[in-house]
Parts: sequence; structure tokens; C-alpha cells
Amino acid sequence: MLAFWPVVTMILFILLPAHRALIWSILGAYLVLPVGTSFEIPMVPSLDKTVVSNLSILLCCFLFVREKWLGALQDSAVVALAAIFILSPFFTAYFNPEPLIYADRFIPGMTMYDALAQAAVNAITLIPFVAAYGLINNDERRWQVIIILITAALAYSVLMLIEVRLSPQLHRMVYGFFPHSFGQQMRAGGFRPVVFLGHGLLVAIFCAMAAAAAVARWREARGRQRTRASLIALYFGVLLVLCKSVGATILAAVFVPLVAFLRARQVAMIAAAACIMMLLYPAIRSAGLVPTVTISELTGSFSADRQGSLGVRLINEDQLLQRAAAKPIFGWGSWGRNRIYSPEDGKDLSTTDGAWIIALGTWGWVGYLSMFGLLCLGCVRLLRHRKNPEIISFVSAALWILLTMNLLDSIPNSSVRPITWLFAGACLAGGRPPYKRAVVPIGKFAQRPSQI
Repeated sequence: MLAFWPVVTMILFILLPAHRALIWSILGAYLVLPVGTSFEIPMVPSLDKTVVSNLSILLCCFLFVREKWLGALQDSAVVALAAIFILSPFFTAYFNPEPLIYADRFIPGMTMYDALAQAAVNAITLIPFVAAYGLINNDERRWQVIIILITAALAYSVLMLIEVRLSPQLHRMVYGFFPHSFGQQMRAGGFRPVVFLGHGLLVAIFCAMAAAAAVARWREARGRQRTRASLIALYFGVLLVLCKSVGATILAAVFVPLVAFLRARQVAMIAAAACIMMLLYPAIRSAGLVPTVTISELTGSFSADRQGSLGVRLINEDQLLQRAAAKPIFGWGSWGRNRIYSPEDGKDLSTTDGAWIIALGTWGWVGYLSMFGLLCLGCVRLLRHRKNPEIISFVSAALWILLTMNLLDSIPNSSVRPITWLFAGACLAGGRPPYKRAVVPIGKFAQRPSQI
């Protein structure tokens, strides 16, 4: 399936408008391609589902898209952050040439080849972001993101329900192996679905975002479409409960009512505030300003087992933050150098779940701020244009909430995926001031609309 995905992407771009083909190709690859499978070619990054999908999109944009889709390259802030994101691994490698030795464990130092490989991966990672910025550039196209997300989630829900009932077996049945620990998918005397995403937590946050999208559709729809959207939103709510994920359920409980009842400007400002918090989260966490005790107690009200798991995770984060503080600017680099090992036997003592702590420990503040700066740029720019009502449409606000939910989920989980970059690019395009339209002169040149 992985080898045939470029052909699937080409067919989508041939048959559909470019913006819809982009959305379907990103969602399709994310939802159906196998996890943990890749083609290894010397001097080339591992061709896994993300790399194959993104390169296929890049090829199709050059071959089939006739409109200008590289507008992100004219945005100075995007260019600056992207350049730092792509080039920072070279500085990380320069400052991490020494090997690390813990008993019998040997971790090599970083080389310029490692830096080049990571720079290539970072550049490929940005392809959905750049394409979404250029192609999902108006409210009609942003509604297509909402509608396609709902449609894909409805189709995927059939597979999710099968695994809730029969256990996560589809990845093994289709691709021949299970990509993660099976025991982690057993919860509350049953199973949470994994399908082809690799872990039940990723399925849960996808379902939570689909629920928020359905509520956004409900709010703007009328008549029978409104009734249908309300039933779909309720269905996704039930499905989210079956996913048995406390974090995704809490995010949905907080943000779905905002989409349902607040004005677009209020929703957008909340999303912007959450994104600024995300940018500063490592500093806030290091300063002890995150109410970890309250969060742990809230988690314990759902499940004592989850509270214990969260406690272990928080302890690991504290230790990894201390490790990251030893090389705060450019980080420790790859090969697991950011992790903590026992000096006696070399055993790996770390649990790195959150995308933020992985990025901070591996690439330092420079890598972290460039990566999450690109992801949060669209929401942060809202503060500069917060008094301009023409920028903040309801569909833009809804997309900003979907992105915010995904980013906040990346605090406990490693859930930054191509769909996250798609949302980020569309949000950034939605935060640009509108261009002034040409005005038809009045007077002797004025004509009735039917004559123009």
C-alpha cells in the first residue's frame, strides 16, 4: 500500500480540485497507511507513511496545480521560522560531536550526515503546511476541511467500532503486525480502537476533533442539515467515550462547548491564548506554574490507574527537563541522546511521550520554538488583527480550535502529525488581512448589476 500511495495521490489531484485533493490525500495517508513501515534507501530519509505522503503531495502540486500555491514563501515570518527549523540540526550536530557511554551502552555523537538527514525530514514535514497555506486560502475551502474531516471520521468510525468490539486487530490483519504495545490498548475491561494510527490515543484525539468539527457544522447549518449535524456530533461524542482516553475527553469537554456557543472572535482569542501558552509551556512547566497536582487529582476522578500513569509521566518530564537544561539552546541531538540512562547498567530510564519534551530535549529551544512557532503562528497573529472582524470568520475560528486541541494533546502525547500541519497552514492563511477589492466607479460609468 505504501508503494502505491503516490499513484493514489495523483488520481486524487487529477479528479478533484487541488484543495480537496490535498485534504483527502493527507487524511487518507494518515488514516489508512501502515505505522512502523518504511523503505530504506542509502543517503535518503526513511520513506515512511509521512514522508511518502508528503513527497507525493509535493510532486502533485508541481504537476497538477495551476494556481499559485507557494504563497508561504512570500511570508517573511514563515520563511524565517522554516529556515531555522530546517537548519538548526546542523548547529545541534556541531555542539554534540561527543559519544555518550553508560556502562555497556554506547550512543554515538552527531555528525553532519545526521544533521543533513534531519534537515531533509524537517523540510519534508513542512510540505502540508506550505500547501495548505497556499490552497486553503478562503472560507469556502476551510469549510471543506471541516466537511471532509467529518466524512472521513464517519467512515473510520465503522473500523473503530469493530475494534472496540473485537479488540485492535485490523493493523495486524491488513499489514501483518501490531505496531505498539497491545496491553496499552486494554482499558476498563474492554479495548480502545487503534485501527491504522498506531495507538488508541491518536484515534481518540482524532475523534475529539471530529466532534468539534461536527458541532461547528451544526452551528452554521440550517433545516435538515442542522438536525443531521447534531446527530453526527452526538454520535462522535459516544464514540469518544468508547475510545477510553481521559485526555481527549477533557479536551472535547472544554473546547466543543466553546465552538457551540461563543462568538467567532471569542473562540479565536481563546485559541490564540492557548497557542501562546503552548509556545511558552516548557518555561511554564520548569517554573512550576503548571498545576500538576490538580491535573493528577482530576485524572484520578476518572481512573485511579490513569492517575498513577500520569504521575509516572510527570516525574519523567521533570527529569527530562533537567536533562534538557544542560543543553538548552540546541539540545542533545538524535540517537536517544536526550534520554536518561542508568550509569550502572546503561538501562534506559526515560519515558518520552509528549511532543514538546521530545522536541525540547532533542533540538533545544531553537528547534522547539521554530517548530511550534510555525504551528502556532496563525493563532498568534490573531492578536495583531483582533479588532478586524473581517479576518475572524466562524469557520476560521473553528479550525483554530481544532489546531489548538491537537497541540494541547501534544503535551502528554506525541500527536503532531501531517494533519496538524494541514490545520496550521489553513489557520495561518485564515489570519491574513483581506485584500482590497476593486471598486466599480459610480456616475456615468455606473451600470445595473445585470449589465456588469
